[in-house]
Amino acid sequence: MIGVRLRDHLPDPRALRKAPLGLVALAGWLMLASSQTAAQPGPPDAAPVAGPPRAYGLIAGVTFDSEVLDVRGRSQGLNGVEFVARANPTLTLVHRGSRLQGSLIYSGSLVSRRGVDDRSGVDYLNNLSASYALEAIEGLAFVDARAAVTQQLFSAVSGPAGLQQADAKDRTEAITLSVSPYVRGTLGGAAEFEFRALGAATEGGNDAFSGSRTKQASFYLRSPRRAALIGWGLAGSRQEVGFVTASEPTITDRLTAELTYQPDVDLRLTLSGGQERTDVVGALRQDYANYGVGLRWAPSTRTTVSLLVEERYFGKAHQAIVEHRFMRSTFQLSSSRQLNVTDDAVSRGVAVTLYELYFSQFAASIPDPIQRDQFVRALIQSLGRNRDEVVSAGTFGINGVAALRRHDAIWTWAGRRLTMSGSAYTVDSERVDIGGVTPAGRNDKTGQSGYAASVGWRLTPLTSVNANGTRTMTKDITTLQGSDLKSVSLGLTTQLGPRVSGALSTRYSVFNSPLDAYRQTALTGSLSLRF
Repeated sequence: MIGVRLRDHLPDPRALRKAPLGLVALAGWLMLASSQTAAQPGPPDAAPVAGPPRAYGLIAGVTFDSEVLDVRGRSQGLNGVEFVARANPTLTLVHRGSRLQGSLIYSGSLVSRRGVDDRSGVDYLNNLSASYALEAIEGLAFVDARAAVTQQLFSAVSGPAGLQQADAKDRTEAITLSVSPYVRGTLGGAAEFEFRALGAATEGGNDAFSGSRTKQASFYLRSPRRAALIGWGLAGSRQEVGFVTASEPTITDRLTAELTYQPDVDLRLTLSGGQERTDVVGALRQDYANYGVGLRWAPSTRTTVSLLVEERYFGKAHQAIVEHRFMRSTFQLSSSRQLNVTDDAVSRGVAVTLYELYFSQFAASIPDPIQRDQFVRALIQSLGRNRDEVVSAGTFGINGVAALRRHDAIWTWAGRRLTMSGSAYTVDSERVDIGGVTPAGRNDKTGQSGYAASVGWRLTPLTSVNANGTRTMTKDITTLQGSDLKSVSLGLTTQLGPRVSGALSTRYSVFNSPLDAYRQTALTGSLSLRF
């Protein structure tokens, strides 16, 4: 099997935690590899309108909001009125050059609380993410790089993910970093190939039980995708995963062959078989047979159906997606059970924000990232919602190899005056390396589910009203109690000027848990400036 040493070249996440601007330096280094003419995009209109293509865009802004909360029914007796003031700066840099494409997004939140003893004080939260793809040698060598510093909860079930009122004692600064160089090309017209290396690291900040290092090398050799009726493929990989609480890293080697049957350009069937050797399940390396079947069907440019089912060492793995785009709406159903050891945000179980959801959903209809960024921002503004609002939560702090099962249903509709969205999800994580080299942890078996819906109506070209409701439920586990959060809100947003918007909203929330419970009524006013 193929092995690679990336330890000497992978930045230490602990250094990034001490100096988060190191991520900016990483993004800057990548941008220096490609020179493009800069062009500043104009601000979006109140309605979702995509502007002309841009090679380089920089959008900055800040939102000030003030909130009055009335908290009642807390079991600890800490009830009363709380005053919260926030300043939230944002900076988005999008680059779409011939050799370099990517984005750098920073958001901060300066929060001041007064009124309730255990919550008074001032805190500042940082969120910084960078994702870049560099074509180092035209048509042959590439580098994908991702980095992020985000605020997350220690535990997946101690409180609803994304809850602004989450206890600071249960929050940590999570750092993720991955670098993946690869070579891709063709051997004449007979085959396609790719050789890829991956180095990834995560760290849970001041959570000493969360952190991992992943090193992986992989290859594939296959017949061209547009080849004849019958195709073939061969793939292999070696993956080494180490956790901070583990005495030794786990190693998994895998070799797989596949046959494809493609009777039509819109339909492809796949059969695969192979073997893998791993010491994840136990302390000794064992051999496991792999086999699977896959289907991809695209009956139209608006509809895609894909299915993959495999037998792996941890049991059955699957991934199923059904997507359809109507003229004004999108619909997606997805279900998966995969290992929680890759650098992909969804498979890691990281929470998905409203901005990330829409940015991904409109990728097919608006391929230019700068146009799509303007469109999504304007759409969220017309809904009167927060771009960082969590719409599909995740899990964090798992200190071992885990099988993550999740199901998602997402629907959006955007009319000239009416906009609607709905989503529902469940996510469950279960450790598969218990009994191996990694000890048990607090989040070995977690589960969370929820749903959300929103409606927005444009009263005038500059003013909209909106209503939304959410529910987030976490399951009981051995070490922590579950919880149930229900929330409804009603708001009004308006465009006060070409670069200034304002909003006024009210919210009612009910939180239930064996350890704590409360009812909360909130009134919030905000002012957003775009530069």
